[in-house]
Amino acid sequence: MKKLIIFTVFISLLLLIGSSELFNKAEIKGTYVLFTVDTEYDFPPVLNTEKGLDEGMPILLSIFEEHNVKATFLVTGEVADNRPDILMDIYQKGHEIGSHSYHHKSIKAQTKPEIENQIILSTKAIENAVGVRPVSFRAPGHSACNDLMILLQDEGYLVEASAEKINTYPYHPDENDWILEGNMSILRVPVSHTPAYFYPPTTYNRSWIDCFNKAVSEQSDKDIKVIVIGLHPWELVEIQPPDKYQSYTRACGDYTIENLTSLLNYLDNQNVKYVTLEELYYIMQE
Repeated sequence: MKKLIIFTVFISLLLLIGSSELFNKAEIKGTYVLFTVDTEYDFPPVLNTEKGLDEGMPILLSIFEEHNVKATFLVTGEVADNRPDILMDIYQKGHEIGSHSYHHKSIKAQTKPEIENQIILSTKAIENAVGVRPVSFRAPGHSACNDLMILLQDEGYLVEASAEKINTYPYHPDENDWILEGNMSILRVPVSHTPAYFYPPTTYNRSWIDCFNKAVSEQSDKDIKVIVIGLHPWELVEIQPPDKYQSYTRACGDYTIENLTSLLNYLDNQNVKYVTLEELYYIMQE
């Protein structure tokens, strides 16, 4: 009987320790999931209405809160200036706020002084809205370039999160060629639409759970797996652009809400950790 009591106590202790923070350290090198939300007016420059901000954003924030998701909202400076109430709501719910330039127009189409002005204006607008200087950036339309990387690093940014087709894993770019790996301090995340990054228009009519599992399997050789999921607030509501843009907006509304919710329900039972772009920067430095 005495041996049985000792054995029971021993098992109980093991279970207690196993559920403690001591054993949670193993999760650090698991799968990191980053939700990134490009926060802008509806489908620019085609519509530029605010249905996504007014109706889609509350839905998205509610879903994230229900599943304890901490995300990065990449906000245009004009939204920060005109709708600081939305930024404060996002920030007070524990999410990171990054920059999506000031105006939603191609970075590559601008001169270096123009790009610098977009960065400075958006940085100030976000800082004025929430009192915190952003350190993560995504170019509108993923229109990144070499000048952008240098200017962002000079302005103290840690992460640039535009996609491109060559690389398939986060990396520090070369100052002479942003596509190549180098020794710049800024981190490029994500670096590809696949396997690490997907968002509604590219996954339309497919299960996000299947897309997620495929993205994880594509990184089987990595100790740290990085899955980046992109959203816009206007993708959670029905919007009506001209017919020629239907391929970009056909996923808006129920498809996106249902797949996002299904994926989060699935991830609730998986060994993943939700992190922001800023948090991933420090994780990748370890």
